[in-house]
Amino acid sequence: MLWILLIVATGCSKNESKLFITPGAESSGLKFENTLRPTDSLNILDYLYYYNGGGVAMGDVNNDGLPDLYFTANQGPNALYLNKGNMSFEDITVAAGVLGKSDWQTGCIIFDANGDGLQDIYISAVVGINGFEGHNELYINNGDLTFTESAQKYGLDFED
Repeated sequence: MLWILLIVATGCSKNESKLFITPGAESSGLKFENTLRPTDSLNILDYLYYYNGGGVAMGDVNNDGLPDLYFTANQGPNALYLNKGNMSFEDITVAAGVLGKSDWQTGCIIFDANGDGLQDIYISAVVGINGFEGHNELYINNGDLTFTESAQKYGLDFED
């Protein structure tokens, strides 16, 4: 009878483990914000894509086996975060040369564009108020945590 009480007692204990953990910006280093600044002439009524949001891409830009993150912004700079492990990231955007050339960058993907085994970053942007204008950016990974914008070289620099 005692062994039944022990089984019941251990089976009824509250499990405190969590399935998901939400790290804060300070502990993780992920401090990206896609802040919108509406005005009388720039808002959802005048600009179809105002609340579209930016893009998010995940890939391994330094081949260390950890997923790095790239964010695009509607009104501001993009951001590349290098995964340092243990839910810790470092903003390497400026040093890597991947801020982006304009506002309203709405999509991105990290993939190996040129088959060299290094992950590159492709960005699409929709710009132009009251119109459908856009462009592409392709940042080729140099292998040293820097990138070279190469959309023209790869025939992707067309604009609408």
